[in-house]
Amino acid sequence: MQKYVTFHPVITQIDQTGTNTYLVHETLKFGPIPISFTYPVRVEHDHTTKKVIYKAQVMKINHITMEFDLVEKGNATQITETITFNTLLPIKSLMSKIFKAQHEQLFQNMNAHK
Repeated sequence: MQKYVTFHPVITQIDQTGTNTYLVHETLKFGPIPISFTYPVRVEHDHTTKKVIYKAQVMKINHITMEFDLVEKGNATQITETITFNTLLPIKSLMSKIFKAQHEQLFQNMNAHK
């Protein structure tokens, strides 16, 4: 997980809290103002389907599920990401836009370190 921190543009630290559970530290910038917060994450790995699933609860009201499908192609791994938001707040489109930008940068950072 610590290698993931080095690639991710807004995650600053990940602490393991149990088997497959973590506390993620994140800092977002809204203009010049940084906002830092933490949230719990559970990571599941299905060896049969080659899926990695992250389940997060951010600020107790935003439930986020990220599924990463891993497909080996020669010497590389193709990753398909699906993100689902479940929240009572009217922020799904904003969250989707933020995640898309962050994860484009994340995958660029990962590809640069091959």
